Amino acid sequence: MTRARLASVVLAVLLVTVAAIGHRLSATISDVELVRAPLDRATAYDGGHVLVTDVRVGTEVQQGTDTLTTTGLLVVVHVAVQATGRDRVAVTSARLRAEDGVTYLPALGGATSVRAEAGFEDARDLVFEVDPARIDDLTLELWDQGLVYRYYQRTQTPLGITAANARRWVEAGAGRPVTVSSAHVTTALP
Repeated sequence: MTRARLASVVLAVLLVTVAAIGHRLSATISDVELVRAPLDRATAYDGGHVLVTDVRVGTEVQQGTDTLTTTGLLVVVHVAVQATGRDRVAVTSARLRAEDGVTYLPALGGATSVRAEAGFEDARDLVFEVDPARIDDLTLELWDQGLVYRYYQRTQTPLGITAANARRWVEAGAGRPVTVSSAHVTTALP
């Protein structure tokens, strides 16, 4: 293959890649299938299942030898992804949304990915720092947002924190330490 032909092929591949990335970055909410995933119930997601459990609150998170302290409130949620089929199932992005549109991102530097290989479950705790005055109807959203595909599923799990009980959640977390594991827990599915 001549140099000119090789350069043409490389340029063509580069242009297609740039176009695919540009197309992906222009995704709108209509490109998302919203999946209601009730708390404590495995829900079909991306060829497998996702399970959100164990909502805990505190003002301090201990992860190994590291400690994260806040004057606000820390919300810890346990997320498990089950690859029940032949393909890997992944969650790579997460956020908490409150009733008034406030969005909270994970507090521990991007520690959000949960990936299960076929036949396995992968689980971890996700930590969010929130404003205690703005936690009504907190909903956890999880999804796997790839670079080159546009259509994906996004789960929504209401955490049970409502306007009626938000104050009790804040009081329960005040001055309370919460221990989270820094490791993923991987187990084989039956």
